[in-house]
Amino acid sequence: MRIAVLANDLVPGMGLPVAAPGLRAWGLALGLRDLGHEVTVVVDQWLVDVVWKEPMSPPLPRGAMVLKPGLLPAWVRAHGIDVLVITNSNHIDNIGDLGSCRIVYDFFAPKMLELAENLDRSDRDDALERLEQRKLRALGRSSLVIVNGEKKLSYVHDWMSRAGVPDLPCAVVNPGLPPVEPRPADAERLQVIVSGYIQPWSRPGAWVDAVLPLLDEGLADLHLVVGNHWAPGSRDAVASDQVERLAKHPRVVRHPLLGFDDFRALLSRCHLSIDVFERNPERELAMVTRTVVALSSGLPVMHVDFTEVSPWIAEHDAGWLVDEQDAPSMERELRTVATDRSVLAAKRAGAVEVSRTILRPRVAAEPLHQMLAEVR
Repeated sequence: MRIAVLANDLVPGMGLPVAAPGLRAWGLALGLRDLGHEVTVVVDQWLVDVVWKEPMSPPLPRGAMVLKPGLLPAWVRAHGIDVLVITNSNHIDNIGDLGSCRIVYDFFAPKMLELAENLDRSDRDDALERLEQRKLRALGRSSLVIVNGEKKLSYVHDWMSRAGVPDLPCAVVNPGLPPVEPRPADAERLQVIVSGYIQPWSRPGAWVDAVLPLLDEGLADLHLVVGNHWAPGSRDAVASDQVERLAKHPRVVRHPLLGFDDFRALLSRCHLSIDVFERNPERELAMVTRTVVALSSGLPVMHVDFTEVSPWIAEHDAGWLVDEQDAPSMERELRTVATDRSVLAAKRAGAVEVSRTILRPRVAAEPLHQMLAEVR
């Protein structure tokens, strides 16, 4: 089957930092190709024009192309594309007549909840109304629906009903990322990493107070890879005062935003990742990409107990589920790991298991492959 996946961000292989939507499109393409489909990833020309400032075109991974979404219908018809996968509803109003090509709507992230948590946005109410209507238009044009994680199913079915398409075929399709073997640094101190874009809907939990004593005592080093996404709207989000204070500590290394391969190489050399944030409706349904990427690199994660990823960590003993405000408990867990690496080895084995049995692209894409075979 000929499939196009429309990416809402840059994808690995372009020599630039990437974000969750681009990783989602890339992972879907890898998995579907491994299952025998001919897949093209389409990157929005506008994204490239905003980010890429060199005179030559950026590098592209195999099976990817850059195109304006408005030109997509003609390309789809000319190349006999059977299925177009769209990540959320971003480009639906730019997509005209696709001929016989079917649309798969990917409920990748709860965008309405993200926007609702952007408390500093002055046009939030109007933006919510526009997004709601766009989402309904996109679902009304779709033939199949996939869901990024099981926990969002009831949320998704509610949106399908509101769009008047309650009976569309629907399947859970988890994120897919190729596993990376961990190569933890042979360091006396615990190597901890905190990473990800700064987002207005994700506010840090109390992990800073848990980490600082270990840094002060020379038991740990902290790697910070945080920053703003390139999109103009992301500039509304700022790092917390706690994180900025932490960044000045002599045991903290603040890295620039990295290309995907370099970032995963750094992850694989660390001992654990911390991804602890305050609870809100968006975070309740989040498939937290920074934690998914860490697990795909065999890196155990200290995480909250209420996201799409939390059950995987619990079932495979791939890290620690914590109360986001309980700094003393987090500190105790970190001290145990800093002084007993056998605990860390067991958690790492759990992370590797998640990377191989859940996140491997072929495994993750299998439900979509089955649905495409059954619904023609």
